[in-house]
Amino acid sequence: MHIVYICNELPPAPTGGIGTCVNLISHELARVGHNITVVGIYNYDYGWDIPGVKVIPIYRYAPRIITRFIHPLYFKRVAIYRTLKYINKINPINVIEWPDYEGLYFKPIPGVTNIVRNSGVSEYINSYKPNTMSRIQAKMELNTLRSIDNWIGVSEWSIHKYIKLFDIQPKNSKIIYNPIDAELFAPINKNAQLPINNAILFSGSLRESKGVFQLLYASNIFLKKCTDARLLLIGRADPKDLLIMNQMIQSEIRNRIIIAYPVSQSTLSNVMRQSTIFAMPSYMETFGNVWAEAMASGLPIIGSTLSCGPEIVPDKIAGLLVDPNNIEQIADPMCQYRVRHFPYL
Repeated sequence: MHIVYICNELPPAPTGGIGTCVNLISHELARVGHNITVVGIYNYDYGWDIPGVKVIPIYRYAPRIITRFIHPLYFKRVAIYRTLKYINKINPINVIEWPDYEGLYFKPIPGVTNIVRNSGVSEYINSYKPNTMSRIQAKMELNTLRSIDNWIGVSEWSIHKYIKLFDIQPKNSKIIYNPIDAELFAPINKNAQLPINNAILFSGSLRESKGVFQLLYASNIFLKKCTDARLLLIGRADPKDLLIMNQMIQSEIRNRIIIAYPVSQSTLSNVMRQSTIFAMPSYMETFGNVWAEAMASGLPIIGSTLSCGPEIVPDKIAGLLVDPNNIEQIADPMCQYRVRHFPYL
């Protein structure tokens, strides 16, 4: 079977949950004999090397002067569609899996089954904080969801949220949780890895919806109580959000908060093994890959009572679920970091 994945963030390109998921799934499907192609928009060649997987990057989808006046997503959609038509002529495609994010679906290719994976769309973010994301992008994403009848929900919560938010009932839907590389994140001898002592770790996009602002507010409490603890934030951030984050940090604890650029999955797994708690009290997750990765590495988790948190992170088993709006709830468990687990786990 020839399966094509549409992905604009395939590692080692800057990636999020969609890229990590496509990377793992495409590798495994190729390993068992399927013909796998990944198509996406990229700035340059990242030197992809996934055994059995053909990566077709699209570098130039529209002149820059035109994209100043017309939303670039229009050109991305057309460029991807034309590339898919060309691929289909040479090597007929059976299935195309689309991300919902960015709304890249243009129109059907005869004889090809289309599937959309519900990983998180602009309107979902706008439902939390209005006018955060582009309305044009939100409209394109809605068109993708309405045009494709086959949905993969990455959690029970995500698919029910989509049906309620968009008032769309897909003909076919299936819950398939995102995969993680459990072997990569498996616990090993901590002393053999990176020496990050008493570190409370956050990994993900550094924005308010991920709960990082609330975590920083809480750090002003728990870092004063736990004087040998540190907070490590790993992820990409908008310059405006970085400015806000820096303003939140009180001067007496500033030297114990580290903000770092995103790292590879291999490096992240090592950092997790040397951390003591993973904290991401997110407002909105459709699955939360890093929660699952932290659980695989043996880290106790400060998760969230909102969105899919209760479905993915077993409360008082893998960690604690907290209300992101309750700063004290976030701060209180942090001083248990010394034993790397909570008393009741």
